[in-house]
Amino acid sequence: MMQSSGAFFFIALGAVHGLPSKSSNSYDFGYEHDAYGRHPLTVFKSDAQLEVPKLDVLQSNQACESSLYTLMTPRGAATREAQATILDSNGDLIWTSSWRGQQLYNLMVQEYKGEKYLTFWAGNDAVGGHGAGTIIMLDQSYSLFKEVRAAYGLDADLHDFRITESGTALITVYEIVQRDLTEIGKNHIGPVWDCLIQEIDLETGLAVFQWRALDHWKLADSYREIGGDGEGDRAYDFFHMNSIAKDERGNYLTSSRYTHSLTYINGTTGEVIWILGGKRNMFRDLSDGTATNFAYQHDARWSGNDTITIFDNGVDDVHRDIADTRGLKLKIDEKRLTVSVEAEYFNPHKIHGISQGSFQSLSNGNVLLGYGNSAAFTEFASDGKVLCDTHFGPESRFGTAEVQSYRVYKYEWHGWPKTTPVSAIRRNSSRNWNFYVSWNGATEVYKWVLQGSDNVNATDEDWKDLNRTRRVGFETAFDLHKSFPQYLRAVAVHSGGHMLSASAPLDVQAVEDELDSTDDYTIMGNEASMIQIAMGIGGLLLIGLLLRMAIMAWNNRPRAYWRLPTSPD
Repeated sequence: MMQSSGAFFFIALGAVHGLPSKSSNSYDFGYEHDAYGRHPLTVFKSDAQLEVPKLDVLQSNQACESSLYTLMTPRGAATREAQATILDSNGDLIWTSSWRGQQLYNLMVQEYKGEKYLTFWAGNDAVGGHGAGTIIMLDQSYSLFKEVRAAYGLDADLHDFRITESGTALITVYEIVQRDLTEIGKNHIGPVWDCLIQEIDLETGLAVFQWRALDHWKLADSYREIGGDGEGDRAYDFFHMNSIAKDERGNYLTSSRYTHSLTYINGTTGEVIWILGGKRNMFRDLSDGTATNFAYQHDARWSGNDTITIFDNGVDDVHRDIADTRGLKLKIDEKRLTVSVEAEYFNPHKIHGISQGSFQSLSNGNVLLGYGNSAAFTEFASDGKVLCDTHFGPESRFGTAEVQSYRVYKYEWHGWPKTTPVSAIRRNSSRNWNFYVSWNGATEVYKWVLQGSDNVNATDEDWKDLNRTRRVGFETAFDLHKSFPQYLRAVAVHSGGHMLSASAPLDVQAVEDELDSTDDYTIMGNEASMIQIAMGIGGLLLIGLLLRMAIMAWNNRPRAYWRLPTSPD
């Protein structure tokens, strides 16, 4: 009962401060403390089935990269189904989709043979902290272009998929092998997860290169205790590869979470060229240890010829408070084997990213960090100044994995879906009838035109323009007046003036009759209902407060008048 009362308090507070805001430098106390639930959602009347995270923008700045879209894969215990999601710079939806009921990771825009594709991993992620699945490539109509598999009958892991300029793809792969465990305290042979780099020819599906961690690393190099692993079917994950990058020299850079290190690999022989960090570190740290003390890190990439960027978790699910998570930019001298910190990036709320995470260097010089297990992403200036800070789940639930996204990236994207716009006639929060329209995935809609006709089979020329408005946000609403044709539709118009598509005609009277025959309040949006409930609760709280003040005033009233004479002397 106490928890319920607390929720009501936060809802009432949210009614005072408003629903999650997109204004700069705001903090929605209700949002961050579960007033809108463990997974706050944006609800659309035209497409009520969409599951889209509602954002709380805690800090914003015009210097943030606004020409790109934000890509993420929200999932977790509080979500209905894992989604691949694209948002614009205002936090409005561009596209979202599930995929075959599978878990989804690592949504990116990548180029192959001159064309742009959406790529993401789909599969089973309940495989010892990694995954067994395939890589999905969607073209700009969101149609399946290619489903990429690992070679030699193995499963593609969820951690990384990178298309190279030569038309190949880098894939992380995990495979259980039997290994002598004597060096780590067990006197038998047991199962161990080996980590593989596979470079796949996307045309043939064949591997053109493969590298195995166990050929070059010892189990004792790991910081992860074996515990009960290495017994029965519990394989020991000693390395945990989570990123691969191939440079212009044809060599590979890979990150290992449990050895706290980066390995640089010869792309021809597979031999290790150097190791940065961990027990086998080969570099002299010129920054008093802060350049090589990264731990449980993710997403290591080259940024130029002598700079490496890392999402340094610093913590994991067992050691949650041993360090602050940071983005890390390192200056590398491969000849002298020295390394120094060029820049560090700390979240203003000191998030401890216990798993997953991403570091992206943007073309304008900014840095974007996604916090993996915690539903947040932050954009920084190159010098580490925080520019924009955004949550897509309550901060009070960070670390619970209820809402998370493996990585968060920004890309340019143009989508022309093969679907048509969807529409609905519903009442708005003021109880007036509106026509709502949206088009999942369409990036080229400049404006919407509301059209009417008394003939459901009318040709495009016979539909009459009733109203038009610029597209602002994912869903557009038109006010419906008392006089309008029987059938309505919305036409999506390109900035060049040509028609892109039209929604299916809606019979206005039939819709109104159907809705009026049901409980009218069931068609109200969740936000409007929440506001009304919150206002009611807020009113009760105010009345209670005023009543309590009145009682206190009565109990503390002056008593001296009882001693005054009843008549003059």
